[in-house]
Amino acid sequence: MKAMRRCVTGLLCFLCAFLIPLMVLDVPAFADEAEEALSRMSLHEKVCQLFIVLPEQLSGTEKVTAGTGALNKGLQRYPVGGVILFPANMVSGSRLTGLNAFMQTCSLENTGIGLLIGVDEEGGGVSRVANTFKLRERQQAASAIGRGGDAKAAYRAGLAIGKYLSRYGFNLDFAPVMDVRSDVRDAEITLRAFSKDPRTVGEMGLRFMEGLRDHDIISVMKHFPGHGAVSGNTHDGQGTSLLTVEDWRNADWLPFRAGIEAGAEMMMISHQVAVNVDAERPASLSPLIVTGLLRGELGFDGVAVTDALRMGAIKKSCSTAEACVMALEAGCDMLLMPSSLREGYTGVMDALASGRLTEERIDESVRRILRMKDHHGLIDVDFGAAEEPDEGPGPAGETESRK
Repeated sequence: MKAMRRCVTGLLCFLCAFLIPLMVLDVPAFADEAEEALSRMSLHEKVCQLFIVLPEQLSGTEKVTAGTGALNKGLQRYPVGGVILFPANMVSGSRLTGLNAFMQTCSLENTGIGLLIGVDEEGGGVSRVANTFKLRERQQAASAIGRGGDAKAAYRAGLAIGKYLSRYGFNLDFAPVMDVRSDVRDAEITLRAFSKDPRTVGEMGLRFMEGLRDHDIISVMKHFPGHGAVSGNTHDGQGTSLLTVEDWRNADWLPFRAGIEAGAEMMMISHQVAVNVDAERPASLSPLIVTGLLRGELGFDGVAVTDALRMGAIKKSCSTAEACVMALEAGCDMLLMPSSLREGYTGVMDALASGRLTEERIDESVRRILRMKDHHGLIDVDFGAAEEPDEGPGPAGETESRK
């Protein structure tokens, strides 16, 4: 009996001395991967990580449908945080899968940090992949799902979309639309919204996100602070909202708040001008809206991404460089589709050189991006920093063809 006790005691001592410390050590090591990756990055790499661009802005060619040496060279020169694809990039399912695999492999081999590879796949009319390939899995528009009143249908839609996006090599979906439909005059958001009822929008949106998450697809809630009551089209020009902060609190923010409480990872910021909140700037460039309200009041500490910076609401009011700098000053983390990657990158670097932006501010955003990427297995901390770009011209062929 004594021998048995000594054996058990010895076994317990072994577990305490060896196995338990190993298990404890594994946790912070995993949690620190993003911080370690950040510490190894050059300022050039950090700034590039803020951008989500078209593959054509990297390759310098008119259209990208497959991996090429020019595309890899562009990724080496500008190791961006992500790419967004459109139907022009989608020739066939196998070609699309190969393109996404090529870009992901290049990014990991070049820097040890993987790409966010995204697409607009909401269901209905905004289904870049399903509509291009005429997939049987094509889902209804959000409004049709909302009318049905079954939150399980929203989950099934997200699950189906997540399944085929994952199959083609995407890891990011610029969906769901969490805007509350208002049907103001010249409304931009109509059928893309789940409902006029904010609680229905929140419930449907969360279930849709759950379906995407079950296939490891990152969802992007959009368009904060709520685009349902915006009159005018921000793609072509200015869109304005007459709502107040109190209006947002009582309705438009309810779905976003529910998403934040559920752990939403990304949020897209609208280009609307909320004339009763900040009449001087689009929401995406407003420190009051992004830092004061989204970060401060709603407590969102995930990745905030601008809507496309080549949209008319931005392009007609300021330069690419100024828009990128103002978005970062406002509190955004990622800069989506600037008209020119080179101009946007140079604008941010110039702002750093002048002291208008600080490296600490850049680190704040890159840290959020890397933590999210780490959560999805997109970081290898054994890689070093990329070289800085030369002084020659940026990629040619940065077209204005898509928004």
